[in-house]
Amino acid sequence: MASSTAAAALSRLVDRTRVPDPTLQRHAVAAFFRHLLSLPAPLPAAALDASSALLASPHPAVAAHATASLARLAASRPDLLPADLALPLLLAPLAASPSPRLAACLVKAVGALVSCVLRSGPAGSRFPPHDHPFVQALASGADGARAELLRQAARMVTEGMDGVVGFLRPFVMFAVVRKGGAPFARDLICALAAAATAVAKPGVAIPVLKLLEESLLHFGRGDGEEVRLWLSSSESLVDAYVVLLRSLTYDTQASSVKLMAALLSHCSFHQKLLGIASTVLGLSKHLFSVQKDLGLCYLPEISVVISSISYSLSWLEFEHEQLAGLKLLAFLIDWKYENVLGTKEPIHHISEELLCLLPVINLASSPSKSVTAVASHVLSRFSLLVLDLPASPSLGQQDNSMVYHISKPAFMLPKLLRHLWSQPSSSGFIYVKYAISKASHDSARSYLEASHWTNQMNELQTVLRREKVTLDGLSSKKTSSVAISSLVSSVLSVLVMHPKLGTSAAQSLAIHGASDPTLGMPLFVVVLFYSKILSSNNNCSTKILLSLLESLPSLAIHGFVLPLALQWIVPMLKRDTKPILYALAVRLLCKMWIVTDWAFPNLQGILDPENFSNFISDREISTSIAASIRDVCKQNPDRGFCIKSHDTVVHALGLDSLSHLCEADVVDFYTAWKVISKELLDYSVDPTVAHSLCVLLRWGAMDAEAYFETSRNLIGILWSIGTSKKNSCDPAWVKSRGTAFQSLSYYKVSLIQDAIPDFWRRNYEAFTTEYNLAVLKAMENFQDEIVKFEHINRRRVTTDKRVAVHRFEKLLDVFPQTVFKGKSAHHQLPGAALLTLSFTPKDILNEGKSRDLPRVHAAYEQAFAEMAESMYVSRNIEVAILALHSWKSFVSHWMQAVVALLDTKESSKLNKPSKAANDIFKILCDHVPISTPRVAVNIALVIGALCLVVPPTAHIVISSASDFLLKWLLHYEHEHQQWSAALSLGLIFNCFHPTDKKSKFQVINGLLEVTSKTESGFVKGTCGLALGYSCQGLLTRAQNSADSDVEATSQLNERASVEQILHTLVTSLIQLCPSSCYSLKKLSVCEIGSMEGMEESYGSFDDDPWAIAGLVLGLGNSVVALYRLGAYEALTEVKNILISWIPDVDSSSALFEEVNSASLCMGSCLALPSVVAFCQRVELLNDNLDALFSRYTSLASELLKLKNSGTIFQNLLMAICVGAGSFLSCILDDGIHSLEFSDVRKLLEILKYIYTHPFPPLVHLGGMFGVVNAFGAGAGDLTGMFSKPMTSHIKNEESSLVRGPVLTSPVGETLSTSMIQEIFLLAKDAEDKNIQDYAAWAISFLRSRWLSKTHSLSDDNASHGNSGDLSQASGFSEQSLVWNLSLWLSNLNLEKPADMVPVTTIGTVLKCLSRAPRLPTRDWGVIVRRCMKVEAQIPLKSTNQQDPKFLTEACLYFSLAHASHTRPLLQYLDDLTDVLRFWRLDIYVQSTLLQHLSHLMKLFTDSRLEKLYDDLTEYLYSSTSSYLNYSSEQRSMVRMSFWEGICKCLVEVDYEESGGLSFIKKCVECLLPLLTLCNDGQPEFMDEWSVAIKCLTNAQKSWLGDMLQVQNTALITEGEHVDVAKKIIIRARLCTTSWGSAHELGNIKTAILSTKTDGVWWSVLVEVAAAIYSAENSIRRQWLLDALDFGCVTAHPSTVLRFVGLLCGSCCVYMPLLIVNSTNVLSDLPVTLPSFLSSSIWDDFRNSVVDKLWLLTIRIYTWAEQVSHGDVVTGHDNIDRSEADMATFMANILRTACIAVEDYLAVDKQLKLANLEAL
Repeated sequence: MASSTAAAALSRLVDRTRVPDPTLQRHAVAAFFRHLLSLPAPLPAAALDASSALLASPHPAVAAHATASLARLAASRPDLLPADLALPLLLAPLAASPSPRLAACLVKAVGALVSCVLRSGPAGSRFPPHDHPFVQALASGADGARAELLRQAARMVTEGMDGVVGFLRPFVMFAVVRKGGAPFARDLICALAAAATAVAKPGVAIPVLKLLEESLLHFGRGDGEEVRLWLSSSESLVDAYVVLLRSLTYDTQASSVKLMAALLSHCSFHQKLLGIASTVLGLSKHLFSVQKDLGLCYLPEISVVISSISYSLSWLEFEHEQLAGLKLLAFLIDWKYENVLGTKEPIHHISEELLCLLPVINLASSPSKSVTAVASHVLSRFSLLVLDLPASPSLGQQDNSMVYHISKPAFMLPKLLRHLWSQPSSSGFIYVKYAISKASHDSARSYLEASHWTNQMNELQTVLRREKVTLDGLSSKKTSSVAISSLVSSVLSVLVMHPKLGTSAAQSLAIHGASDPTLGMPLFVVVLFYSKILSSNNNCSTKILLSLLESLPSLAIHGFVLPLALQWIVPMLKRDTKPILYALAVRLLCKMWIVTDWAFPNLQGILDPENFSNFISDREISTSIAASIRDVCKQNPDRGFCIKSHDTVVHALGLDSLSHLCEADVVDFYTAWKVISKELLDYSVDPTVAHSLCVLLRWGAMDAEAYFETSRNLIGILWSIGTSKKNSCDPAWVKSRGTAFQSLSYYKVSLIQDAIPDFWRRNYEAFTTEYNLAVLKAMENFQDEIVKFEHINRRRVTTDKRVAVHRFEKLLDVFPQTVFKGKSAHHQLPGAALLTLSFTPKDILNEGKSRDLPRVHAAYEQAFAEMAESMYVSRNIEVAILALHSWKSFVSHWMQAVVALLDTKESSKLNKPSKAANDIFKILCDHVPISTPRVAVNIALVIGALCLVVPPTAHIVISSASDFLLKWLLHYEHEHQQWSAALSLGLIFNCFHPTDKKSKFQVINGLLEVTSKTESGFVKGTCGLALGYSCQGLLTRAQNSADSDVEATSQLNERASVEQILHTLVTSLIQLCPSSCYSLKKLSVCEIGSMEGMEESYGSFDDDPWAIAGLVLGLGNSVVALYRLGAYEALTEVKNILISWIPDVDSSSALFEEVNSASLCMGSCLALPSVVAFCQRVELLNDNLDALFSRYTSLASELLKLKNSGTIFQNLLMAICVGAGSFLSCILDDGIHSLEFSDVRKLLEILKYIYTHPFPPLVHLGGMFGVVNAFGAGAGDLTGMFSKPMTSHIKNEESSLVRGPVLTSPVGETLSTSMIQEIFLLAKDAEDKNIQDYAAWAISFLRSRWLSKTHSLSDDNASHGNSGDLSQASGFSEQSLVWNLSLWLSNLNLEKPADMVPVTTIGTVLKCLSRAPRLPTRDWGVIVRRCMKVEAQIPLKSTNQQDPKFLTEACLYFSLAHASHTRPLLQYLDDLTDVLRFWRLDIYVQSTLLQHLSHLMKLFTDSRLEKLYDDLTEYLYSSTSSYLNYSSEQRSMVRMSFWEGICKCLVEVDYEESGGLSFIKKCVECLLPLLTLCNDGQPEFMDEWSVAIKCLTNAQKSWLGDMLQVQNTALITEGEHVDVAKKIIIRARLCTTSWGSAHELGNIKTAILSTKTDGVWWSVLVEVAAAIYSAENSIRRQWLLDALDFGCVTAHPSTVLRFVGLLCGSCCVYMPLLIVNSTNVLSDLPVTLPSFLSSSIWDDFRNSVVDKLWLLTIRIYTWAEQVSHGDVVTGHDNIDRSEADMATFMANILRTACIAVEDYLAVDKQLKLANLEAL
């Protein structure tokens, strides 16, 4: 009821205002508002409605009086009527288009009310942009409102209210953004600027002016009228600053500088403002003039203005604009220079003013005199600034490319210049690499690090010129106001003075000037400008000056530059000019002619022979003219001619000129030679003349046959120069000699051999006696031509010559018929019979059938029974070994006979040997029950021999034999069974299949048990030997092991077994021989420390020396396992221990003071040959072999003097004899080491003395077997440790040396033949049956070994040559170069350092032979091993630097080239690539082998490739590998070599046919994880990555794509993060090649853009951006759109922004100027994104991109506001907290980028953007 009463009262009061009398109306209005004051707060709705009715009254007086009253009410009683209710009431009438007066009244009231609110404090924040009173008033469009708004806004500024700037910001921005309101915006800016000036308070005026400055960014984007209004607004701001500068502080000056920088930047950014640039430049000049007049200092911030000027001068077109820009620049430079003079401090930083050098020089050629005058003044200032540039990069300004800032186009050049001056490297210029890669279509080049940015620009320009594209045309912009080539040239114009980049910068200037006609003239003047400065200053670099002068000819390619260049050069060609200047001018003129033919008339007069004669006495000028004539002859031979001079240099240049004329066939060589030969200077005196003459004479090869006599003389001249050894250390002579051989290679070899007497011998001698590497390299091609000539013209050498047969061969051939005359002779000579006779019935030999099989078995069974009974194997381990070796031959014959008769239908070919072996084994087992101990021993030995000859497939036989012998081994009551079974078990152990682990461990455990428990010394010794044999079967890798874990466990178990065996051997030795403890303690691998208290001697073993000797033999045979363990020190220690147990007769100590020492010596003498042979094979031997051999000889002689007939001394002498023979064979047979023949003869004579004089039978046996083992019989070598293939001797010119087998040695053949004949006669007719038996046995071993050279069924290693080799040997004549070089290599004396040939010669000979189509038969494996082994000892007889691994490289190349048809070389490569050997190779050898993986792949079988892969994997990943001992750079070199090798495999090898695909795939899979990244994510070793990518481009997509599959990054662990990054980097790099496309990267786009950008992921973004850059436009476009979409949802927006920055930066016009790092790509985004969007590819998509950018900006800006207010706990929109540190920076970057492209936003979004303040 009350409310209705109040409403009625208010209605009555309103009605009273309708009376027509104005006075009454005012009273009525007053009464109304008095009534409102009486109402309780707040006012009811009826009161508000009534007030609204009064404000809308049709009576002006009522509305006006109500407006004022309402404003007063709201101001005085905010509780009654708050401002937020009053303002809408006041603004509502404006929508009804009131009268101008009333509108003004309403706005005035609004202004007053707003002022009250602002004075109240924080209430100013109540006016958001969408509800701003002034914005609503302006938007109403009411007449009169605009003027009042201006007054109210100005009043508020004048009154200096707090918060006025924040209040006015939405209003000002709305005014400048809204369409059609440009005049009001201008008026508003002018009014506010005037008001700020009137206030004259820094706290008010400066913020207002900054607001107005910011508003200008959004103003002036319309038509020409709007641009004019923008300019007027700018003038008002400048005027305001002019006034304020007179009264305010430093902040005012700094703010005014920022204003001018913004205005200039705005001019250059928008093309539509180009026409008014002069006004802006004039305003800047005016403002800075006022500052200077007021005495203000030159601020550092003014450099930003200069940067803008340097950017603007490049595109100013009109004279008044150019003049304004130059005047401003001149003024600022003068002002700055005056300040410097005032402070008297030298300038030691880069002057950004110099970036204006090129534009100013360009303007200096203007037709306007005023422009030219100002430009000249500026250049005079520049000449002073150039001399003040810092001399060291460290003195330049600090590089700010990693600082958070927002870039502008004008900032690009200074930032780049500062970065390059402080950091000359090219690491930050990835975009240029992108462009080079894309333009050159060569993906590999983009990853090669150029040394400097200038070099990269040179490469880019070279590539673009080849592709006929300009630098400005590289971008696809529709219209561009940016001449990027001009900007790049501006930077280069300053960098020419850089201490490091100066030379390359000058080269870049030349390339840019030649590529762009518009830059030709300015850059020409730049060169002259710097040349004048440098030539007049003695402290400047002469190198830079020469570089600048060298660039001049390139600029003369433009027709308008040439006249000026000639005008500059001609004065230097006057007669009175300094000689050096004249010579320089001639060379420059010649270079100009090379570029443009228009310069030739000027050059022709200078080069005229008459003119040349005037300067004949001046060497500098005559040399310059001669060099120019040479260039003319080279470039345009038709204009060439020759000159005559007696100066050697000029003479040489004349010969070069004639050479070019002959090359072009302008002059006939022989006609010219007829003339010049009479005037030729003495070429034997001056190397320069000799070199030029050699170059000329190569053209005589064309018609040499037609001018036969003359050509003979020419060849003679070349030969004399090439073979001259005078001044061999002089580089000039070396060059001449090399050129001589190069020229000789042009002549036919047939002509050369006719021209040079005894050519073949002289060439061979010259080649093999040359030491200089440079000459040798030049000779290589010449020798290759000779080899080709030999091969083409080869003739079959007559084969009528009878093949030479050694005399001893005849004896060996007739041995069986002579010795075994009767049927029962084999009973008397069982050992010889086993090795020699075949017991197959003769009638079965020819036509045997399966039904004859029982007869064969019966015959051999009978023979076995008879000889087993007759062969007495005493308690002597060496004799037992010989017997087992003999039984091996017998069993082999037996198996062959049986296999030949087996029916193929009944048994497959593979099962035949197994069946035969099984039958034989059963027969042997049947004899056991009825056998005597002697026969039982032989049965055990035969079973062991049987397992040695059966094929690996006979698992059942081997397993059965092992089980049978194990039972015997454990029969402690039968000693003869134990020791014989132990010996055979040790050998059988090596016959088990690698996967048969159970049988292996059973044998080991059995032997270990018996060793520890037996009371028989002989059994203990035999078990020790057996354990040593078994070590050789441990730690072998099982082929094709299915389960790697099982294999690893087995390896661990076998390692433990090896250590246990060694522990047992050492423990047993110490127990039996305490004196050995001191030596054995050095074997740490055997845990000797735990054996204290075991030094007890067992008396029961003292009578059997073989107890200790057998253990020593076992220790010696264990070295193979030690090697496989990698215990190289322990292996060497075993060898040294064995040597120490062989007493040195020359020492003062007495021999064998106790019996145990003799036993140790026995075992050592027998074991040492195999240990030394093994160490020699694996290159672990560094001992003096001559001294060791001499120790054997001396010890044997000394024992003979003692004349002790005791059993132990018989055994000892026998062991010494057999060991000495074996040691001699192991030294000589491989051909690597040589011995004096006198030493060899001394030993053989001692052995002969032993078996020809009355000694016990055992000693006779030792003497005879010592002889045959010395001749290579290898008796007793059951494991093939030291026996080598018997080959022909390597002929040696040194008759006193023996190298190779003694048996075939020319120097020792007579002695060896006579000794064989003596033993032969003893075997035939000796009265002593023991001597006859031993002699026949020994000869049989030698015969068996010799025959195995040509026909062996089971021993593949017995032959390393083939029939092809023999036929090849007959295909070479005695004068053949290949034949003689092969002989030379064979006969090299590498034992005497004083006579050694240098590595350069040997290596070059090997390289020459590497390219020979075929080789003669030589032991090439020996030759290569010798060269590899002695390289370190060969002196480097060369004056020049060379690769220390030159010979190693040559050896490897040679081996790889001929391994396919030379078996020893293949075996050598197989040895080198074995993992244990490979680990110990030099890193260079490892790398070389890996580089030639394709050769190995062609040579090796699939199973060998499988082993090679396993070995390489173990090498790269094993914790004990030598690879881990290398530095990171060395490891990268190894991996890079591996990648190169795989690449060659993919390219060269048909791996699908060869079956090597699996090998290649596994190698790639092995190497991929080893590609490394730096901490910043960049590939750590660029060369390695480049090679890897090149390799992968040749792989198949099918399997490589699977390897590079990338899973969702959200599911990967932190440890997998780097691996995923590497995969993406590899995929990205592959996408830049033909292997893949950027489409494939789209599948992992989410993973790429949703991951945090740490160091690794930054590299991922860089590589992906490179791939996208190389893709087509549609892909680039889609990636940018998708990236902006991702930015709106991702938790890591910085990743998206960085990628967008990379993509835009690489594709925009500013690409060459951008410094790329994770910070700078964000800073440059406001420049790069607009520039990229201006490209034509965005014509239909710009609005879409900008809309997405706006959404991203709003998201980031909102989040950044929260972060700035401290709200980072909950985050915003799922953004990760780690991004918070960059929140403000990213928000400001996006805001600035949006402002740059706001023309493509809707108006409402533009207004929102304008109201976003910088955070």
